[in-house]
This record gives sequence, C-alpha cells and structure tokens, in this order.
Amino acid sequence: MHRALLLTAFAAALAVPSVPASAQTLDDIVALNLKSKGGLEKIRATETVRMTGTIAARDPGGHEMKANMVILAKRPNLMRRETAVEGQRAVMAFDGKTFWMARGDRPPQQLPGAQAAYAMQDAEFDSVFVDYKEKGHKITLAGKETLDGQPVYHLKVAKKNGPVQDFYLDAQTGLEKKISVQVDAPDQPPATFVTEMSDYRDVDGRQIPFKTRQSQNGVVMSTVTLEKVEFNVPTDDSEFRMPPAK
Repeated sequence: MHRALLLTAFAAALAVPSVPASAQTLDDIVALNLKSKGGLEKIRATETVRMTGTIAARDPGGHEMKANMVILAKRPNLMRRETAVEGQRAVMAFDGKTFWMARGDRPPQQLPGAQAAYAMQDAEFDSVFVDYKEKGHKITLAGKETLDGQPVYHLKVAKKNGPVQDFYLDAQTGLEKKISVQVDAPDQPPATFVTEMSDYRDVDGRQIPFKTRQSQNGVVMSTVTLEKVEFNVPTDDSEFRMPPAK
C-alpha cells in the first residue's frame, strides 16, 4: 500500500531495529524493510486504511491552498482522497482502472496525462517489496548513499509494466525516506515525481510517516500532514468509483 498515495507509503514496525552488519545484500535489505513494516502476517491482514489530516497544495492555477483531508485506501489498489476547503469539496480517486476527479458541483471527470499515469502505476495497496518476485517486479541494489546527511540504501525498483523507481531506504530502519520516478505520458513531456516521507510515528504497532511531500519536476506540489491513521475500517468499493454525471 503506497502511498500517493499516495499516495502512497505506509511503513510499520513493532520495534525499530538496528541494521545488522550483514544487511548489505538486496535480500537482507528487503527483509529489513518488511520487518520494519510489522512483518508479512500483519501486512497481509490489513485490508483498508483511513488517514485524516491536512494537505497544503497548489491548485491548477498555481495558487496555494490548505485543506482538511481524508484518504482511503483498500486492497488491492483502490484509493480516494477527499478534501474540503472553504466549504468546497474535492475528490480524487482511483477505482483500479480509472483515475477521476470531482470538484464542488462540477461533474466528475476522468483525468488523463502524467498525473493519472503516476496514480495507475503506483496504486498497489501493499508495499512493492511484498512478494515482489512473484508479482514480476524487478529490484536491484544501486548502492549505499547519503541522503540529508544520513546513510540510505538506494534501490532501483521496476514494477511489472511500469517505469523504474528510485527508492531510498533509511539504513537503520529500512523505512522509505524518498521515492523518485519519471513518468512518460502520451502527448506530454516526461514528468519526474518525488515523494519524501518523514516524521514517522508508531500507530497500532506500526511506524507511519506523518508527513509526506510530493514534488513534480522539482516544484513542491503538496505536503500531507496526518493527524489520525486507522486500519481495517469497513469501506465499500463504491467509495472509489466515479459517480455518473448528473
């Protein structure tokens, strides 16, 4: 479950382990990452997640705004983000096939382009490291580097039928600190998306990044600050489908 959702990156740990001296191979690093997310049993037992907080973002006109926000995600790859600012409601969602948006009283519409391509290729509920070989993903270890003055493992992640993503994992915990990907969309120039995760906190025995910042082509587009995270909240699939135009 990503993140973007977001979306996104959910990281969980019963305890934050120190990296063993031998944790230098790809298999060791992936194992450390999964252990820091609570282990496969806890990961596979999670069906939904609901996150409540605020988002500071730029609208299509370049104006900055801050809004209350609720993000829903459901296995295997459903995502919905609802915001409310100055009484106006906006929804962005992915139902497994279609990425769509609805603003205020305007009819919902499907979103094409780089943003939609990014959501579609990165909407998997589980971490990319869960059963990655069985899913046909390819992961290689690029090396150990420094990010913001801290040691990180740099992994190249190529999802099946997706672009290569650069993952930077904290060398002590295995938790994601930064993910970068270039997305090529039809009739549009390539777009580079960067997601940075920080302020990890323990929630129900899991380490969760309470701050996520996303940039596009070097420009910060949004910063999500969480206030509450809930797991296995009953959620119907209809929450993610684009409603018919009135």
